[in-house]
Amino acid sequence: MKARWIAALLMTLALVASSFAVAYAGGMGAPVPISLFDCYVIHNGADSPYVLEVTDQFGTRQHVNLGNARLLCAPTTGAVVERGPALNGNFDPNAENVDHLKCYDVVPSVAGPTAVVTINDPFVAETVSLLRLSVLCAPATKEVIP
Repeated sequence: MKARWIAALLMTLALVASSFAVAYAGGMGAPVPISLFDCYVIHNGADSPYVLEVTDQFGTRQHVNLGNARLLCAPTTGAVVERGPALNGNFDPNAENVDHLKCYDVVPSVAGPTAVVTINDPFVAETVSLLRLSVLCAPATKEVIP
């Protein structure tokens, strides 16, 4: 079930990961210089009938069963560091390989917007209720270590 949730999350995030606003900023009180993605839990999301073969840079996985729609991730329009050290100065938002999303749990999850939304994706168009913000995702790069 966790694998199905992760597969659904990755597909949802891939659809919204096409644009990033980028620059670099410092620590506490500084604006976060890139678009992040707030992920809200979907209430009564559609149960997908799809079984996929998914290929990425880590290989091919067959028989990936999609489950219920779980999250809607929306790009942020702004974020400011309220507490914490300076942001990662080694992150180059202009790097060509900024093509991944790294997601963090929001602990505890935050009450959602009490919104009802219609979501269209390659698998289904559905109207759902958003419950809570549970995951926040940021553009990321990765390097495979042999």
